[in-house]
Parts: sequence; structure tokens; C-alpha cells
Amino acid sequence: MSARVDRRRFLAGMAVSGGALLTGGGALLTGCSAPTDAVSEAVPVQPRPAYYPADYDRIVDASKTERRLVIYSNMDTFNWQPIVDGFVKHYPWVEDILTTNLGSSQVFQRYNAEEAAGQQQASFLVSGAPQNWLDFTGAGKALDYLSPELPHLPDFARTRPGLYTFSSDAIIMMYNKILLAPEERPRSLADLTRLVASDPARFKYRLTTYSAGISFGLAIQYAYFRARQQNWSTFDALLPYTRPEDSSGPMLDKLASGEYLIGYFVSGPVILPQMAQLDKVVGWSLISDATPLFLRGMAIPAKSPHPNTGKLMLDYILSAEGQANIAGGGFTPYRAGVTAPAGRPTYQSVLADVGRDNVVVIGYDLGTEAEQDRFTKDWEGRLG
Repeated sequence: MSARVDRRRFLAGMAVSGGALLTGGGALLTGCSAPTDAVSEAVPVQPRPAYYPADYDRIVDASKTERRLVIYSNMDTFNWQPIVDGFVKHYPWVEDILTTNLGSSQVFQRYNAEEAAGQQQASFLVSGAPQNWLDFTGAGKALDYLSPELPHLPDFARTRPGLYTFSSDAIIMMYNKILLAPEERPRSLADLTRLVASDPARFKYRLTTYSAGISFGLAIQYAYFRARQQNWSTFDALLPYTRPEDSSGPMLDKLASGEYLIGYFVSGPVILPQMAQLDKVVGWSLISDATPLFLRGMAIPAKSPHPNTGKLMLDYILSAEGQANIAGGGFTPYRAGVTAPAGRPTYQSVLADVGRDNVVVIGYDLGTEAEQDRFTKDWEGRLG
């Protein structure tokens, strides 16, 4: 980490009522270091594109009076490192950048609590909670800023007024390479279904996935269900053998230890940055017959105390340079022409690998609350 970034305060999940450093799950952090090779150095600085408006310096100059940025996110310090390193090379007066590593819904809970108390702090939000984003934008809480990068991005880059896509994160399959022979390692849900059917006793409770009882897991499971015409056949084949988890940590720990053999619908940005340490034990693949892409959202709050610096950060993240640093931080970039570190996907590489018809984009249309509740109850009822 550079000296400049060391001087900034990267807070991995400050408690709302105090200064304790907490993760999204509430555990006290004794340190916050990245797994080896988890992130890349920031890419070289690129000049401002010619298509930016002539008066863009008005935003830049206004940012010089703000000089800070407070980001509430569900991302770790090391995920932000290449993004922030690149950003401050363009805007070195922004010397005070704080980030949090909260749960996806906690980002909004904390923001709303501070707003109600008249103590607005957050100047930028990043989260993967679709329903919370619907509530946030529906209440008019997002600043309706039009980025000059927008015409150079896919349609899903801006899904609602003020709501932009940070990354299109690949949801993957992972497996224990020691306990599964090469010919057994699944690349599709169809492969996994056949494997389980071939030896049910071996796989009983040795599959894992995200629980539909949490917002992140519900978004993945329900989006797949709706994309497959509400067909329960895959869930009927797999859920009796599945022990769901609420977070990626237990999935990965139990998979590496052999308690689980296979994980499906697992978060790529959590797993892939750790593959340098796990490669001898854990393998992964895109899901060739249904790879979900999770749209991680970002927005500038309408009441942001640092709106101009927020605009600069949003434009930077959407730029070619910013999307390259998104990839360097472990996420899936979606801007055309942007590459990722070796072994990690981009939106374009996912399309090329599995085909557009086998991509399930997880957006914000997840049905009514009653429909989601009914699905969750039916999903949980199919567990073994």
C-alpha cells in the first residue's frame, strides 16, 4: 500500500455508535490485510477522455473545497485499494477517504439511521442489495447525476435514476480438487445434478450455496428460478443434499477442509482473489448452463456532504481505467475492452465462455415481497 493511502483512514466497518472496527458480521478486526495476490497495483493513469463536457472542471474545482469522501460499502479495504490508488493520482487533494466493509443491507441501515438523526456522513454508497436499492431510489434518495461515461457502457450501467452498476460479478461453481477426480468436477448445474444422482449417499449434505433467507442469496436463487420459467427441477435435485450458508467464509473453509465437496452459486469476487492460496485444494468454473451475474450497485446520496467528489469517483469507476482497477480489486468489470488479471472473468469473457443465453443477469426486478417470501419458503422446504 502506498504512503499516500497509508495516510488515509481505511476503516473496515466502523460501528455506527463508536469507532470500533467491525466486519459486516460484527467481528472485531485485529488487522485487515489482503490475501496474497488478491489485488493488483493500480493501472497507469489515463488522460481525461475527449468526450467529457467542456465545463467538467466545475465539478473538479468544487471537489477541491470538499477534500474528502466517505464510502459505505460491502467491500473490504483491499478491494478498494487499486481503485483509490488510481483515483487519488487524478485528484490528489482528496486526502481523506474512508471506506466501510458492512453487510449489503447494513449499508442502507446505517445510512438511514444517520439521516434520521440529522447526522449525514456518507458521500458514496456501494452495495449488492437489490431490494434496498429499490427502496433507496424509490424514495428519491439517490442523486440523479448523468455520467459522461454512460454512452460508452452497456444498458445495465444505469438501471434507475442515480443508480449505477459498479461491477457485474460472476457467480460461480467451486469444488474440492482433492476429493473429486478430474472427470467428476462439474462445469454446469446439469453436471452437478448427474453427479449427485450417481451416488446420493456420498453427496448428502456435502453441497453448499447461499441461503435464500438472506438478501444476497435470495437475489441469486430467485433470479435463476425466474430465468428458468419457475422450474423447480434443479432445486428439487440439489437442495436435499445442500447445507446453505449465510456468507462465503464458512463455504470456503468447509470446502477446503472437505466437509463440503461442491459449492454452487458462489460469489466469484470473494473466492477468486484467494485462489493463489487455495489452488492446490479448491477449483472453480463458470456455470456453463447458467452463470448469474450480480449487478453491484452504486450511487451518490442526494444529501451527500461531498457530492462533487462523489461525482468524480462515480465517473472514475465507470471509466476504462477505473473498470481495470475494479478488476484489480477482485470484481468483474463490464466495460468493453477492459481486461482482468489472469484467471478472472470479465463480462465479455463470461458471454464468450457460456453464451449469452446461459447468462442470468441479476438486476432489480425480483417480483413482489409476497412472491419473494413464497419462493423462500418453498426453497427452504426443499432442503434436506
